[in-house]
Amino acid sequence: MLSTYLSNHKAQLLTISEAQYCPFTCVGFIKTLKTKLLEACWLTAKKNNVTQKFSQPDIVQLITFLQSDTNIDTTAQACIEVMANLPQNINLAFINALMNEPTLQSLTKLIIYKVLLQQHSFNLIAYIDLKTLGFALTTNQESLENLQPTLDKNFLVSSQTKNTDVINTFKHLCNAGLINSPLMSLFLLSLSWEQVNVVGNYASNTLTVDQTMQVLLQSNFAKLIPLASTSLNKVEDPSAIIALIRRLLGDKLDLLVSFETQLQAWQGDELSCSEFKRQLQANWPKFEGELSSSRLIAGKALNTKLNAIEISAMDSYSQAVFNLYSYYQHVTTKQLTAEAVL
Repeated sequence: MLSTYLSNHKAQLLTISEAQYCPFTCVGFIKTLKTKLLEACWLTAKKNNVTQKFSQPDIVQLITFLQSDTNIDTTAQACIEVMANLPQNINLAFINALMNEPTLQSLTKLIIYKVLLQQHSFNLIAYIDLKTLGFALTTNQESLENLQPTLDKNFLVSSQTKNTDVINTFKHLCNAGLINSPLMSLFLLSLSWEQVNVVGNYASNTLTVDQTMQVLLQSNFAKLIPLASTSLNKVEDPSAIIALIRRLLGDKLDLLVSFETQLQAWQGDELSCSEFKRQLQANWPKFEGELSSSRLIAGKALNTKLNAIEISAMDSYSQAVFNLYSYYQHVTTKQLTAEAVL
């Protein structure tokens, strides 16, 4: 079936891949796209008398595909679609096989990252540990080697963690090129407001305005939205800031800024960006009491237990961060409970 996806349905694969990166496209809609693609793939296989069976993607076949077509994104997405129809033990075996094939390192990194963006990814997070995510998200071996000790023991902090340790972990993430990444989000979500202030002060003295605002918004404190709004005409990449605001507030942003203005501003229209800032600043006071005390992912309170419908309303990236945070909060709670018993 992998061959059927790549030989006949590249356009649909690319559409799904692009939708997963969009802060305005919900998981539920992407699920619909995936269902339509699966149906189309079955019909294509039947028409071409191809065996209609999902199996672990073949490493040699993947190498051959990439030699003839350098679009790594569609190849990775095709693997993800196949994995969605396989049991987790086979998916894990596939990921392990990929990680042992040096010629497919770029593809391996992208597939691991895309696993996070899938609706069913929560079941795999327990097996794809922080070091594996670090491998997937970093761009070179040296930065990964420097980051790994931090991922081993000091990554998730508590309110009792020393500020020097918090900053040290933050520096490792920055040095690894992970300023705007799921790992940075996971780290910042483990911080208290006071610790976020410490990180923000350090970032403002060492990073660019763009990078500092990206860091602050990934802490998901809604009270930072007005500050982010004032920075829109100061940053080099306002689209990244608008995406983070959307991923923080979710559809609550529609109360502050018209959806059309949000979308056009995110797509780079300068007039829409100015209008985005104007509308947000004008409407924020109406909802400040409701929002300023909140810590949100896609408009949902951080520690709220969500049902499948609520998760499907998130964009793929927000869902990935929510799943990561939920899983590691669960792990931390279990560890603390075990330590208390001892």
